Amino acid sequence: MTALRSRPEVGSTTFWRVGTRSLRDTAEQSDATRFVGREAELAAAAELLDPRSPSRILFVHGPGGIGKSALLRAVARRAEEAGFRVSRIDARTLRPELESAVEAVESDGACGRVIVLDEVDALGSRLEALRDRLLDSLGESSRVVLAGRRGPSASWREGGLDAIVVSLPLRPLGIIEATALLRAGGVDAERIAGVVEWAQGSPLALTVAVGTPAGRPEGDSPAALEQRLTQWLVGQPILDASRDVLEVAAVARTLDARLLSAALPGQATRDGLRRLAALPVVERFGDDIALHAVLAASIRAHLRATEPTRAAALTRRIAEHLATRAKLGDMGALLRLSRLLEGAELRDAIGNEPSETHYADSRLQPGELARFGREHDFDSGPDWREVVAWLERRPDRTLLIRRREGPLVMVSGFVPVRALREPDELGATGSVIAASLRIAAEHTDADPDRSFAGVVLFAAAPATETAEAARLGTGAFMMQHGVGDMQTMLIHYPAPDRRPPVPASIASEVPGPLPRPVALSDFRPLGAVGNVEAMVLAELGFPPRRFDAGPLLAEDEDPARIAALIARLDEVFGTSAEDRRLRRAIELIHLGARSSEEQCLAALNVSRRTWFRILRTARERLAG
Repeated sequence: MTALRSRPEVGSTTFWRVGTRSLRDTAEQSDATRFVGREAELAAAAELLDPRSPSRILFVHGPGGIGKSALLRAVARRAEEAGFRVSRIDARTLRPELESAVEAVESDGACGRVIVLDEVDALGSRLEALRDRLLDSLGESSRVVLAGRRGPSASWREGGLDAIVVSLPLRPLGIIEATALLRAGGVDAERIAGVVEWAQGSPLALTVAVGTPAGRPEGDSPAALEQRLTQWLVGQPILDASRDVLEVAAVARTLDARLLSAALPGQATRDGLRRLAALPVVERFGDDIALHAVLAASIRAHLRATEPTRAAALTRRIAEHLATRAKLGDMGALLRLSRLLEGAELRDAIGNEPSETHYADSRLQPGELARFGREHDFDSGPDWREVVAWLERRPDRTLLIRRREGPLVMVSGFVPVRALREPDELGATGSVIAASLRIAAEHTDADPDRSFAGVVLFAAAPATETAEAARLGTGAFMMQHGVGDMQTMLIHYPAPDRRPPVPASIASEVPGPLPRPVALSDFRPLGAVGNVEAMVLAELGFPPRRFDAGPLLAEDEDPARIAALIARLDEVFGTSAEDRRLRRAIELIHLGARSSEEQCLAALNVSRRTWFRILRTARERLAG
């Protein structure tokens, strides 16, 4: 310890003072010592602080517990070392009035500053207004660093902002970084492997584990770590909610009343959902709620370690419920289903997680398609005019993937296979592409209503960028067309050498002779949703479900379909009053002449809202 700086007089109330360092200085030094890894993120910060760099705003984002605040503190330290004067502000402390927020941020001056603004989600819609005020008031030598859970909205790409704003997503720490953090925190070598596996790369979870008292063998058990994490987040080791409900929320990631009821059959779940929603570690997304991501991961780890059979059964019920909803047209359920996959490669390919570098669009700007064709050597191809006609004739079927800055990376346009029989509608009379797709549909016996055909053009870009565009486009296509039980996709690639790799289990080339080559993505017999569900069940050790209610609910007069539907109704519904009402809802819509909405309401003597609830429940029972 440094020598005493002064000694008080006898009887004085002055305290002993030591050295020139405060306790805050000591805490900050400890924080700097324990900060490990994040080399790529610190490189982005270094570029921001470089006076030669065009970057002026760094937007750090990621889920709670991913280490945003720790990174901001590290950036602030580097900014001070580089000679900047740093103002650190927690957006949660700013008063609601925008003017007060602006004054707080601007109070230290307008030039040569680094404004570090954490927890910007607390500003809500005021964030963009605050940003615009700062842009007008701060000098060009200043920098702004922000952090929040959600990334920058589209408005951060407009008006030239894309030239000065850097979006920086934070990912979980890798094994090497996590191990280094634990070692820096003094964790014994024999404990490290178990803690790293439990924490799954979460800096928050790793920090909690660092604080586990040494010499207590139970301290690193999943239950003990989960309690310490809960204490950290909430201030108490036990959450005021049913353990069953917490486990469903943790496994499902996002939860609503229908999913909770399906996951816990026979239990009264309304009060459990209400108590869960009241917890301070829960976030709302419309009608869905989600546990804090780090806490959810901890609960899943505890459940799998202590009750693996129950964990598998719970996941299975959640997967089957979401798959049923997806097959009935709920594309959000398909995306939630994909997040149950443990295999990162499959989950990332199907999950439609937002991209940090690209985004989906559906509108071509005037002259943009022609420019794209010139820049990427499509306009010299033999069928370029047909491609242009195909895309411009049906703009509502166009799907684009753009870089964050705006340039096109992928252009595509699809129609249901049934529409290939309507050349006038497509403007494709005499089209070689349309003829190729039509022949391919016949060769592959593609379902005309649950299969799609079209063209896809990828820019001349690195393979990683093409793969990211294809990944994002898959989820965007499903959301755009809303056919969860899609069977096949028939695709003509004008530049086939640029197409990304597709799993061999679903990909093939349609055999010739064809005027133009056509690639086939075949999800049969289970359909797109059934395949994802089967992947989840296979990871759990369960066989796939074989029943698919989609064909039974088609709107046609096929006698075979009608007979199969009646047999299924006899199998699913009993003689109770509720079962008879559910069965009647199916009969009104899917048997005989389709009844109007007014006729359905009158037949069951219910309100419009109740009618749709009954019909939804009946369809789910039929499919489940």
